[in-house]
Amino acid sequence: MIGSAEVIREDILMKYFKNREQAVQLMMSTIIASGVFAGTAIGAKAAEDADGGLVLEEIVVTAQKREQNLQETPISLAAFDRDALEMQSIEDISDVSMHTPNLQIAPSPGGNAGATVAIRGATTVNPAVTWEPAVGIYFDGVFVAKNVGGLFDVAELERIEVLRGPQGALYGKNTTGGAINLITRKPSGELGGFVKGGAGNYGSYEFGASVDLPKIADLVSLNIAYSKREHDGFYTNLAAALPGANPLLRDEFNAFDAEALRVAALFEFSESFSAYYTFDWSQRDNTPAFGQFELGELSPTYEILGPGELKRLDEGALDGTLFDTSKSQGHALHLTWDINDNMTLKSITGYREMQFHDMNDYDGFPITGFHAERDVDHSQTSQEFQLVGNMESLNYVLGLFYFNEKADAINPYDFGFGIPVRNFYGVESNSYAAFGQVDWAIDDRWTFTVGARYTKEDKDAYIRHPDGYYIYADTFEFEGSDTWNNFSPSATISYKLDEDVNFYAKVARGWKAGGFNGEAASAAVAMVPYDEETLTSYEIGMKARWMDGRVQTNIAGFYNKVNDLQLSNFLGAYSQIENAGEASVKGIEFEGIFLVTESLTAFLNYGYMKGDYQDFSVGGVQHKDTAKFPYTPKNKISIGLEHSVDLGFGELRSRVDYSWTDEQYFFHEEASALLTKAESYDLLNARIALLVPLDDKRSVELSVWGKNLTDTEYRLHGIPITSNFYAINYYGDPRTYGFGAKIIF
Repeated sequence: MIGSAEVIREDILMKYFKNREQAVQLMMSTIIASGVFAGTAIGAKAAEDADGGLVLEEIVVTAQKREQNLQETPISLAAFDRDALEMQSIEDISDVSMHTPNLQIAPSPGGNAGATVAIRGATTVNPAVTWEPAVGIYFDGVFVAKNVGGLFDVAELERIEVLRGPQGALYGKNTTGGAINLITRKPSGELGGFVKGGAGNYGSYEFGASVDLPKIADLVSLNIAYSKREHDGFYTNLAAALPGANPLLRDEFNAFDAEALRVAALFEFSESFSAYYTFDWSQRDNTPAFGQFELGELSPTYEILGPGELKRLDEGALDGTLFDTSKSQGHALHLTWDINDNMTLKSITGYREMQFHDMNDYDGFPITGFHAERDVDHSQTSQEFQLVGNMESLNYVLGLFYFNEKADAINPYDFGFGIPVRNFYGVESNSYAAFGQVDWAIDDRWTFTVGARYTKEDKDAYIRHPDGYYIYADTFEFEGSDTWNNFSPSATISYKLDEDVNFYAKVARGWKAGGFNGEAASAAVAMVPYDEETLTSYEIGMKARWMDGRVQTNIAGFYNKVNDLQLSNFLGAYSQIENAGEASVKGIEFEGIFLVTESLTAFLNYGYMKGDYQDFSVGGVQHKDTAKFPYTPKNKISIGLEHSVDLGFGELRSRVDYSWTDEQYFFHEEASALLTKAESYDLLNARIALLVPLDDKRSVELSVWGKNLTDTEYRLHGIPITSNFYAINYYGDPRTYGFGAKIIF
């Protein structure tokens, strides 16, 4: 009966959307019929101005370590409030990518727990635990050091902020591309909360609950939140009638099982002093992602011309896929002391742990060609002090930062010789930084901002390859250390034309420390650290509201100059960082909202990027004309339409989102890039929700939703095997849909 229900639901949907083109045309014609051509990713609500006219509600962000109106913050910035997260079905940070110009987020090859994050073309491909990400992720103000395990679920997420461009002055290392702030909701001190549940195709279901407790002793406010999501595999692992085939260990790929828990306690000791403690825990127990064997397009002389046929399969046969698990937990303590009306001292103490363990098949066949296991333990401790204040025409943020991390990886692999090749590596690093930023309001229109950060970072690394002789490779042990120092300044000039229009121009620097190749295949490679990466960005922008506050348009243009760009090169059993001497990326971002009526809002986002290498010499060979820019689609557009209707007994809200992403590459080396290339693709998502109030405090919400409604087939990433002219490529999720119910009290 369950199988029959799946078929019935599928038939109904396909009768309504007979094919992908009709679905897209229907959505586009709806928008055109509304007379809409401007919109953005920010969750927009209608409000009333002093005269009772319709205006877009203001969005408050903390991108510069203090609360500011988004329209007055001189940063190319996308913000998603709690309402937008729900209506756009954003369940973790990977879902934000569809709606944000020049942002790409995808699971790392082979699994669903690691994240490859790129902003304005800055990324770390196939991130290893010993490498540095190009985009910093911050969870309630605490830096999350590694993108391995970075796609954790977040219970009670209130807002996501995506800061584009280097944030070296205020955020520090590993923000050459930008930063992503994940901000959870503080306890209210009043009894309330919600319980929700839902189900969908592929056997999916979800459950979540959040409870705020009444304030205890007029001192402590508490919140406890929990979420659970699960679905069956998207693809079937079938036994193959192939001579010498091994028995299969799993019967499905891409099965998903995630839990998250959060506890928050706000202690308000006085009007001037408070302590805010949060504990978060999440875990995933998935089956590995399905890597499709795809033979590349070859010339008569066996030159690689491009990837194989773009076709997402429903089944495969891989004998080495076993598990894909991750756990993360963190503690954060925020102390806030309002010294006086104009000065606040803040302390942010954080400790996080992450474990990541997977075993996967990277050869594409049900025989042992290349199987690998990764067992990673990571811990980090951070301490930050901030002094935030203002005096007459000045606003300032001054701070000190300390960070320590330790990472150990056990990474055996098997080439079919019957004996796994052991591989151990790890790193410990310490960072020390002092930073500051000052805004000087020269007059009512002009503001000058200057910031800077000095960082010192020490790294100790080790590698042990005791079994190299099994595969005719080096057997060696290595321990090394090095130190890097950096000064990252920034300067911004802002001009306020009137209350609704702001211009800015800025120059800023970002930085990634150098390091050691933990997966190095030889002692010669291991002992030579790769160089630090620096990025200098030049940006101009305008943030404006028009038509008495009903239209909002934010636009930014940038030019990034990168020295010693760190690029990951996949070399078969391992990956290795190498530096491109000099490169540049230029582009624009546009985000707009149009409040058409009190009940209808439209959104339009567009991003453009183009990267060039000025110098990329490796071993005396120049690659600047053939190397590609990973995760840098030239064009990206998203359009959204949100509508609400008052039915008398409740409110009916609907949202539809369409996005189109240009072709892109996932590796810089030409052959690897061509074998895994992603063609341009589009996605269509939708959600309809009915909210029925029961009384002043209680309400019920019923919803239906769908993702990738046109069932687009598109590549997310891949693993190239250039020596044999094929790749193991991974595809985005097929069409999913479901329903949900939520009780709010």
